[in-house]
Amino acid sequence: MTTAAFYTQHFGNWQILGAFVFIAIAIAISRFFKLNLGKDLFIASLRTIVQLIAIGYILRWLLHADSLPTNLLTLLVMTLVAAQASYSRLKEKTWRIYLASFVAIFASVWPLGFLTIQLFFGGEAFLQSLFFIPFMGVLMGNALSAISLSFVGLERARRESLLEIETMKALGATAFEACHRLYNEILRNALTPMINGMTIVGIVSLPGVMSGQLIGGVDPLLAARFQILVMFMITFTAMLGALAAIFITHFYFMPAWLLQKPEGLCFSFAPGEKVLLRGPSGVGKSRLLKSLVGLDVADFYTHIALPANLELSKVDAGAVMYVPQKAYFVPGTVLENLQYPLRFKKHRGETLNLEFFQKNFIKLGMTTEMLQKNAMTLSGGEAQIVHLLRSLQFDPQTLLLDEITAALDNERTALVESFLKDWVASKADRRLVFISHRQEQGTSLASRILTFEPGKLLLN
Repeated sequence: MTTAAFYTQHFGNWQILGAFVFIAIAIAISRFFKLNLGKDLFIASLRTIVQLIAIGYILRWLLHADSLPTNLLTLLVMTLVAAQASYSRLKEKTWRIYLASFVAIFASVWPLGFLTIQLFFGGEAFLQSLFFIPFMGVLMGNALSAISLSFVGLERARRESLLEIETMKALGATAFEACHRLYNEILRNALTPMINGMTIVGIVSLPGVMSGQLIGGVDPLLAARFQILVMFMITFTAMLGALAAIFITHFYFMPAWLLQKPEGLCFSFAPGEKVLLRGPSGVGKSRLLKSLVGLDVADFYTHIALPANLELSKVDAGAVMYVPQKAYFVPGTVLENLQYPLRFKKHRGETLNLEFFQKNFIKLGMTTEMLQKNAMTLSGGEAQIVHLLRSLQFDPQTLLLDEITAALDNERTALVESFLKDWVASKADRRLVFISHRQEQGTSLASRILTFEPGKLLLN
């Protein structure tokens, strides 16, 4: 008896019913432990039976059609279904997301699959349904997994990581540089299953393609060589699919301000001015400052009436620095976070001025040991000061500060105010615009007050 015959003999409906006994036991265990999985297990099992029996009848005809149009139509249907499967795991489901999933799968699987078949098997393989459809299905199934993981990670990044992106862009990063760490992590997560599979193949498990060939009586060494080709192709296809998902998301689904080049706008205050921007909560003070440096919709400021003696003027984008109330730090020490922006194209060639940080940490009531502290354990006040200095190392002319003393006690706030006064006075072209809900800063730090009321600014 051949191996193939051993796998197919006497395998009928009674055998399926016998195998279903184990599902029934699983349902019983679920009920006993009140896991509430019984209904899901039962429905999933019925769907498995119906879907696989149906596909068995379809494949009986399809795999012997040996027609290029039929094979391509089948591949198109597979792609449409795969796109739906990738899209279904997302919380935000729109036709644009579905189209992005389809394009990512199509762009990665079809070209590489066709190229592989043409190079290694010849044009005749496109007509052999029994080879073409399973081979393309293996590539698509693995690409689908990587693409789905990528879209899930990207959706989470859009929802949870905007602070990181804003922080990096405010420090001079390009759109891709601001998202680089996130994209790198998403790509790694998408490809990890493929890489793990390559490291254990043949030792812990035999892949499905090789197992099928062995069952069919193919020489083990020949099956192993074919599996090597398949493993290499599915890994590369998965990488292309994940990269396609990242690029599509970057250009079509990330916030619009990410791709906008900062205009570099600033209020026409005289050098040396320290202006307090105040107004009721929710009026848009932070959005106004962000829009000046390209971190919000670029035309937000155009909807605000300016006083007659104040205007917005264009300046070099690097001359204006926005410092948010809360900033992002990459995992690592404070020193590593101070060095991190130096990798950006805008700051390439610059070196860290360690003396600048050591001197100013002491001036702001800290010690130089702060440099070796884990940035992820900083208190709110420490984080505000570290990020302020991280921004100041690039010597901006205008600082836009958003509640940077909100987490500081009165003593540390006084030190920061004194530091900012000295910073403005130390060069002739420096100015400061800051948001604060501390009423006393209207007199202790500000030289002028800009009041933001709905739709207009009033200069006092």
